Amino acid sequence: MVNRINIVILIMLFFLPVGRVFARADTLKVVSNAVREPVMVPSEWGEVYRWVIADENVPDKEEVLMLIRYHYGSFDRLAELLRYLNGGKAYTYLLQFVFPRIGRYTIKPEELPVAAMRVPERILPMAYIDAGVLVPAVLMEKEGRADSSRRVIVALKNNILYDLALAPNIEVELSIGKRWSLNTEYKCPWWLNSRHDFCYQLLSGGMEARYWLCDRKMRDRLTGHFLGIYTEGGVYDFQLKKENGIRGRYYTASGLTYGYARRLTGHLAIECSLGIGCLATGYRKYTSYKGDLVWTNGGHYHFIGPTKAKVSLVWRITAGQ
Repeated sequence: MVNRINIVILIMLFFLPVGRVFARADTLKVVSNAVREPVMVPSEWGEVYRWVIADENVPDKEEVLMLIRYHYGSFDRLAELLRYLNGGKAYTYLLQFVFPRIGRYTIKPEELPVAAMRVPERILPMAYIDAGVLVPAVLMEKEGRADSSRRVIVALKNNILYDLALAPNIEVELSIGKRWSLNTEYKCPWWLNSRHDFCYQLLSGGMEARYWLCDRKMRDRLTGHFLGIYTEGGVYDFQLKKENGIRGRYYTASGLTYGYARRLTGHLAIECSLGIGCLATGYRKYTSYKGDLVWTNGGHYHFIGPTKAKVSLVWRITAGQ
């Protein structure tokens, strides 16, 4: 009887460490899975923000920083918007190159521009990270708005449709605050071939005030949908055939525009717009005879409808503070 009891006790003592080994293996497995799971806690999002600032290769970098500032505190919503942004390109980059750095690298304060920033302790909420203090989301948003309102965005443009019509052109647009901008344009095809009685000349300039729609917190200035009111004018001389030509003593056009601008990459963007309004001109018709122009008749012409169309390449420049 005693021998049987001793045998049972020995068997129990044998399986006890084995069970501990399996239990430890299961625990390590769970911990390992938890480490691989890319779930960011609030304090880590602050470190992500500083890594994004320091990394010039992050796709849609400005939009990513803006989303982190604006949705800091609503981290589930933030992750959802990052997955949606531009088909998830930025979020995929964060998963591959930014999130793995969190907790594995020591960030020196001099390496990142935000690391040395400090704010009073009474300002809440505050996100503390190892390398320094991250400015609170609300404060960053206010500072970002102030900086954004002080900056002037200058955009240089070229209308591709006018280029196809052999009409050299240039536009300059200046931002005024967050929702307004002023666009000026100039076009000057000045082609003349007297030997073949060909003339294609136009001097024209105009201005347009624009109001930008949509939520400006979520978009860069001079991007998105806009409405505008424009006016332009100039002189012209067209003779495409030897038999006749027409010379405009003046022309004016004014009306409303609707358009959309989208940033392509970096400072480059594309803009499409259509203007509908009223055009008025005074003209004289002529024909060529032995090298001279013989005037035939003239008059005035009025038109209501589309008066301009644009598909423009845009180069955005930031000036001032």
